[in-house]
Amino acid sequence: MNSFLSQLIDWKDFEKFVAELYRESDELSVKHNVTEIGKSGAKRQVDVRVIQKTKLHTLKTIIECKRWKEKVDRQVIDTLFASVEDLNANKGAIFTTKGYEEGAIQYAKNKNIDIFIVRDLNEDEWGKPGRFISLYVQYFHSMLSGFMFENPKFFSPSGQPLKNTSLNLSVQFTKEQQYPEHLKLYSLNEPEPKEGPNFVKLLINIRNHILRVWSQQKNILLKPESEMPQQAFERRVKLNFLNYPFKFFKHDSGYITFSSISFSHHESLTQQKMEFDRAASIDFALVVENYITNQRNFAIKSKEDEQLNLSEPIESSKEISNQQTLKNGSIIKITLEHYVSYELQPTAKITKMPDVTVNLQVKPKA
Repeated sequence: MNSFLSQLIDWKDFEKFVAELYRESDELSVKHNVTEIGKSGAKRQVDVRVIQKTKLHTLKTIIECKRWKEKVDRQVIDTLFASVEDLNANKGAIFTTKGYEEGAIQYAKNKNIDIFIVRDLNEDEWGKPGRFISLYVQYFHSMLSGFMFENPKFFSPSGQPLKNTSLNLSVQFTKEQQYPEHLKLYSLNEPEPKEGPNFVKLLINIRNHILRVWSQQKNILLKPESEMPQQAFERRVKLNFLNYPFKFFKHDSGYITFSSISFSHHESLTQQKMEFDRAASIDFALVVENYITNQRNFAIKSKEDEQLNLSEPIESSKEISNQQTLKNGSIIKITLEHYVSYELQPTAKITKMPDVTVNLQVKPKA
């Protein structure tokens, strides 16, 4: 049901709703459907009566509720104004669901009567892109495997021969990422060895860069053949250390270097459609708008609360450019972290991509 206003089926439900708008404050005494005898001796029925007692004054507001099919006319305002006078009330108010006839707003203002309309929220009042949201979330992920260290060369500054030929260059990616000391890269271009980045951190940065560029270039909506369509790709990535000073790992009594290091970069794009109703967790949400002051308030009752909640006055929404507005059908791109488990759906087909060479270089200082 798109309209919450339709849940206020008849005038009696509407009167109870209006009474609830005032019961939020403990300082007010609110009664629904009361009869008072005025100064004239006539009995006057009041839909909702609100009394506020202070240490110095007692203030009374009487309210008419019109759950009508037509707009409220001036006659209703005249009748309420007469009741305000006869019952020594301080204020009168009218609530309706259909609005007011032409000229009624100024007439009510002249009579010091507040007039309200209770209505459903418009799309802008739900916030962009509206009450019902339909988006596509695309997850970009990748995994590194199949490392190859080409043309290993041992270098010993002291000239000692290589004693240990076993190499431990395995790389582990975890959430609590570890950066093993033996995978730290060094430069030997200076009199003393200079520490560079850790090889694991270097790989993570390269992986993130490739994934980020790929996600920016990939602007396509996958066909929703299944609940979570997926595309998979694979390419070889070669790290060229030719112009990179930090190309040495400590090993045994010296260092070991490679002409290049390559690995397989597995990439996946998974898409999920997300649809939800912003009103799913509430029983109803309505706007109470004052025609005299133009003030608007939300009247909301969530499924978890027993009482209705009346918001503070709603500020006018600021203009937002079309570029900043989230639209239904939009694609939200998310790149997953390196430590997230990489999984392919059984239906995913792996597409071979052109190999990539990454020429490692030291960024110049700013």
